[in-house]
Amino acid sequence: MRAEAVTPASSSHVLHLSRRRPITRLTLIALSGLLLLGAMIVALGSGSQSIAPDEVIQALQDRESVKKSVALIIHEVRLPRALAGALVGLNLAVAGALLQGVVRSPLGDPYILGVSAGGGFAAAATSLRVEGFPPDAVPVMAFIGALIGALIVYAIAWDGSGVTTTRLALAGVALTAMMSALTTTVVVMSVQGGGQIIFQWLVGGLYTAGWREYHLIVPYSIAGFVLAMLLARRANILALGDEMAQGLGLHVEWTRFLMSAVAAVLAGSAVAVAGLIAFVGLLVPFVARRLVGSDFRFLLPTCALLGAALLVGADTAARVTFPALFDLKNIEFPVGIITALIGGPLFLWLVRARRAQW
Repeated sequence: MRAEAVTPASSSHVLHLSRRRPITRLTLIALSGLLLLGAMIVALGSGSQSIAPDEVIQALQDRESVKKSVALIIHEVRLPRALAGALVGLNLAVAGALLQGVVRSPLGDPYILGVSAGGGFAAAATSLRVEGFPPDAVPVMAFIGALIGALIVYAIAWDGSGVTTTRLALAGVALTAMMSALTTTVVVMSVQGGGQIIFQWLVGGLYTAGWREYHLIVPYSIAGFVLAMLLARRANILALGDEMAQGLGLHVEWTRFLMSAVAAVLAGSAVAVAGLIAFVGLLVPFVARRLVGSDFRFLLPTCALLGAALLVGADTAARVTFPALFDLKNIEFPVGIITALIGGPLFLWLVRARRAQW
């Protein structure tokens, strides 16, 4: 095929586009940050006592400038829950993006591939059944359980020459079902912990999220996101295919393991705080990839911000919008129900699609 001649005008146009594209991506990342900020303000102002957005901002700037009751509600009740929820959403979304890079498929989600289920079982077993187990060590056990879950699924799907997305998805669904049954057994045996805690483990929720849970998850979120960004270049090379990646000097299986381990850290710590929240790692990377493309240097920050915004917004809907819709006072829905209602149809559509939406 003969190459077309490139005129100076056309070459300058191409150069302009190449310069504009990163700027466009950065703009979209900034807009994602603004979306998160808006979701946070709405979350802090919504509840049994509504607080105007300007009063929320004023309380955040200067706690002493508002009523003590307003300051107490925002700083001691709603702010830690919103921050913890944002970090849970960030963790699950970035973990989903990494796992999708590992399997090169949009079906790579911590919940679908058994990562969350493994972490959830380990966290529930240690925190609910081991007397005197230190709470600060629960995310570590959740990470170990999540990593073991990922390795089991990968080992089942491996046939000696590689893995396929279909085998990974089927193995993940089977492991999730088994681990969920074991987790249900653990929480039913620990019914004295209260119904809300049980629902949090089984469906995913932020009922008990406070400053302790925020401080518990924040180091894992920071470390996991930093490690994910350090792996962004390798993830981009891996996306080219195994043969080309190996030709460029990349250790393919080692890179997959590192990406899976970081995803396990992120997903495990999220499960330890909020239980089994489904489909955040499926939905957010799907949207982010269509906004900023598949370059992990831009994809991961976008997933982090959109994932945080999604979970903060979903939690607000779960504790305020849905109870009001069904006229249920003093009752809040698990946030996992909201994410399942949004992400479930997307998962079915991706499975039904004739060609990979990658």
